[in-house]
Amino acid sequence: MTAWFLQRMEGNVQTEVGPLRPSELLAMVRKGEIKPETRLRKNDSAWFPASDVGGLFEAAVRQEVQYYCPSCGIRISQPPRTCPRCLRDIGRGEAREVKPEKLTADIALSSEPDEHKESKQSVQNWLQKKVAGKQKK
Repeated sequence: MTAWFLQRMEGNVQTEVGPLRPSELLAMVRKGEIKPETRLRKNDSAWFPASDVGGLFEAAVRQEVQYYCPSCGIRISQPPRTCPRCLRDIGRGEAREVKPEKLTADIALSSEPDEHKESKQSVQNWLQKKVAGKQKK
């Protein structure tokens, strides 16, 4: 499994956070805790800026679908699977899907100069529409 680490500067002290799973890394980007200039490393690699991780910031602006068991209502991972609480076998179309209403549009843009934000935002809007179109098919 891939382990991610990040560097944090707290005053004059540099700390290392990790290991993090890819889903934890993505959640930190969505919360704004990881910015493009944040230093990351994968497993034992050298440190590099988060902006070098292909698709990380693009994935953060995609909607995250959450699945719930139709019988007992607990959150589950993507079907098909068996519910850990009620042990019901849940097929692909049976789970209740919930999509968040809005994600922060400026996730990947927070440290960019103003003149680049507008052009990058239009690219992100295009990418979101493209992804949404593929999910409908």
